[in-house]
Amino acid sequence: MALIEATEACPCGSGKSFATCHGPRVRKPVVPETTETLRLKVIPEPDPDTRTVFIYEGDGTVVMSGYETGLSMNCGQCNSPLIRGLNRTQISGIVLRCKGCGAFNEA
Repeated sequence: MALIEATEACPCGSGKSFATCHGPRVRKPVVPETTETLRLKVIPEPDPDTRTVFIYEGDGTVVMSGYETGLSMNCGQCNSPLIRGLNRTQISGIVLRCKGCGAFNEA
């Protein structure tokens, strides 16, 4: 396999150099700025083994993020962001427990 020099044209056909297009120093995508918010419906805690429940234990409150939209889906109780950057149609049939207040939110 031939190596591509950083200054060569990128093989994807963009017209940019490989280093600025697909090279190792390419910036990672950024979640778009929030332009719209949607408060999710708070529900009682589901019975065990009846629903898929996401319980996030990392930093912050955002359970899932994407790069498609400026939509933020927030906890229906405390308004903490739970899902950012994804289309509403990409999320269905799951329950998210808010790390901020512990409420169960239907997405």
